Amino acid sequence: MNTATPTRRRGRPRNDETASPSIDHLLEASAAIFARDGYDGVSLRKLQSELKVSYTFFHHYFDSKEALWKAVVDKLAGATTAKVVNALNHIDDNHTELDALKAAIAVYIRSAFEHPAIYLIYQQESQCQGPRLDYIYQSYFESPWQYIRELVNKVNQHGKLKPIPIETLFFVVQSATAPVVQYPFFQKLTGSPQLSPKQIENHIQQSIDLLFNGWHL
Repeated sequence: MNTATPTRRRGRPRNDETASPSIDHLLEASAAIFARDGYDGVSLRKLQSELKVSYTFFHHYFDSKEALWKAVVDKLAGATTAKVVNALNHIDDNHTELDALKAAIAVYIRSAFEHPAIYLIYQQESQCQGPRLDYIYQSYFESPWQYIRELVNKVNQHGKLKPIPIETLFFVVQSATAPVVQYPFFQKLTGSPQLSPKQIENHIQQSIDLLFNGWHL
C-alpha cells in the first residue's frame, strides 16, 4: 500500500502565507475540485484562485499538478485501503473469514459516503487506460484485491459461497457506491435531496445482505 505524503520543499514561506491552509485541508479541497472538474479541467492556477493560496505556497509542497493529484489520491485512497486491509485481517475465533470479507466490503462502501471525491476520481480515471489509472490500481487495488481473492477462496473451501469471478464481485461491490458517484440520478430516483446517516448505514447493510443472501425471502 502506498502511504506517501507530500514533502515540504526547501525554503520558508513568506510572511503573507502564515494564514495558508494546512496540507490536509489543501488536499481535501483539491480532491473536491479534481472530482468536480477532472484532471484535465484543473490547473494549479485554478486551484490557487479557488483555494485563495499563493503560487509560492503551492510550490513549497508540489512542483506539478501531477504531484498534487498523487498526494490527493495517496491521502484519501490510502486511508480507505488501510481500513479495508485492517478489516480483512480481523479473523479470530469469533470472527470468521466470511465475517472479515463482509466487514471489509462495508468499510469500502461506507468510505464512499465519507470521502465521495476519491470515488468520483476513481470513476473518472477508470474510463480510459493511462498512467493515472495505473497509479490508482497498482497502489491501492491490486494488492488488496489479491488478498480478497485468497480470502474468497478460503471461504469457498467451506462451501459457503458460490464460485464467481473476482471481477464480478468487484463490480457488484462497486455498484453499491452508485448513490455517491451518480448522486444527481440518485436524487431523481428517490426525490430526496440527501441521505441521512441512518439511510447510509441501511444502504450499506442492505447491499451486503443482497450480495451474500440474495433477494429471495
